[in-house]
Amino acid sequence: MNPNLQTIKFSNPELPGQDASQGDLLEGWPRLSVLLSSQTTLVVLAILTTVVLMLAFHQIVLGAVEQGRLLQQARNLQGEAFLRCQGLRGATERDHCLRQPHSIALTEARL
Repeated sequence: MNPNLQTIKFSNPELPGQDASQGDLLEGWPRLSVLLSSQTTLVVLAILTTVVLMLAFHQIVLGAVEQGRLLQQARNLQGEAFLRCQGLRGATERDHCLRQPHSIALTEARL
């Protein structure tokens, strides 16, 4: 047996040979059940849960807005590049020009 292990004894005050200090371990549990059954505690827990859920929703919406902004920025860059490349004279130059900004816009959109 390991001598470092500690045993917790739960007392029953009705049994002889049990000291009163062991009963202190379970003394807080009835208080906790009374606290959880009170209306005020339930209202506070409901408010805290609502606030946490609202904060999580807020973070998700902010992320979606940022992603939309980056996507719009990438589309704008791609549109500007398309207009710029249309002004080039050679067909190969236009093709090369149109491929290059597409990869740059996608890279910037991921940032």
